[in-house]
Amino acid sequence: MQDDLRKLRGRKIGAVFQDPLTSLNPLLTVGRQLVQTIQTHLPVSRAEAEERALKLLVEVGIPAPAERLAAYPHTLSGGMRQRVVLALAFACEPRLIIADEPTTALDVSVQAQIIALLKRMCRERNAAVMLITHDMGVIAECADRIAVLYAGRLVEIGGTRQVLDRPLHPYTRGLMASIPDIGQLVEELPQIPGTMPRLDAMPAGCAFHARCADAVAICRNERPALEPRDSGLAACWCAGGRPLMVTDQ
Repeated sequence: MQDDLRKLRGRKIGAVFQDPLTSLNPLLTVGRQLVQTIQTHLPVSRAEAEERALKLLVEVGIPAPAERLAAYPHTLSGGMRQRVVLALAFACEPRLIIADEPTTALDVSVQAQIIALLKRMCRERNAAVMLITHDMGVIAECADRIAVLYAGRLVEIGGTRQVLDRPLHPYTRGLMASIPDIGQLVEELPQIPGTMPRLDAMPAGCAFHARCADAVAICRNERPALEPRDSGLAACWCAGGRPLMVTDQ
C-alpha cells in the first residue's frame, strides 16, 4: 500500500502546502531536496536531475538560481520558499496539484504573484489544480468549479459563477453574505449563527440544520444526499430556500 502511494505522491500528484517553511526540510539544501524528489520518481542521472532542478528554479522566478540550489530554506524569504515548494510540486510533471491554502502565510503582493505562477505552470503543463482555500477572491479568480464543504462533508458543487452568484446551500449563502461590499456602507456584516458541530459529535440529519433558518423537520432527522438542484449539486432538503420533498410536520 505504501509503495503504491509513493508512486502517486510527487509523480502523479504534487502538493503545495500552507506554510512553505514547514513544507521544506530545514536540514537539506534546496538543490538536494529537488534532486532527491526528481531521482525518486524519474529515471535520470544525478547530473540530469541537477540540471532539471536548476531549470525549475529559473521557471518559478528564483533570482540567482544556481546559488539558491546550495541555500537552506531558512535563508530564503517566504515568497521564495513558496516558489521552491512550487518547483518541488511540479518537479516530476504531475497531472494534479493539490494546493492547500498556498498563499495564507504570504503578504498580499506576493500572494498575487504565487497564484499567477501556479496558474501559468498548470496551464503550460496541462495539469489540474485542486485549490483548498477560504479566500473567495482567489476562488473567483482561479476556479472553474467549486466544491463547498461543511463539517467534513460536501454540501454544494457547481460552476464558479453559479456558486458565487446563485448559491444553493444555506451555508454557502451565509459565506457569500458575510463578504463586505465595497460599494455599500453597513454597520455590521451578516454572520452565520451558532458554531460548527464537533466531528466526534455530529448531529442527526443535516449537520447544518441547527444554524439554518430554512430548516424543516426532515433536516433534523435525515441526512440529505448530494443531488442535482438547478444548475449544480447540493446536499440540502431546502436548496435555494425551496423544500425538495416535504413540508414541516
